[in-house]
Amino acid sequence: MAYLLGECLLPDRLKEKGIKPVDFARHMKCSRSFVSQLISGESKMSLEFAINAAHYLNCRVTDLYVLNWSGNRSE
Repeated sequence: MAYLLGECLLPDRLKEKGIKPVDFARHMKCSRSFVSQLISGESKMSLEFAINAAHYLNCRVTDLYVLNWSGNRSE
């Protein structure tokens, strides 16, 4: 199996919770520019960051990105 991270869904999760990116950055103790890089797809979240973001946003880690299947089924 092989999944690749697709589009970042962080903006959707923030909007659902009514949280501004600047407030998210402050809570996550990261820069606003890093949050912008995540949203634009320029950067990807580390697993640790994604786990903490999901906890703060009360969602699953897999709710933060579109997961694209990229692989063959033979193993």
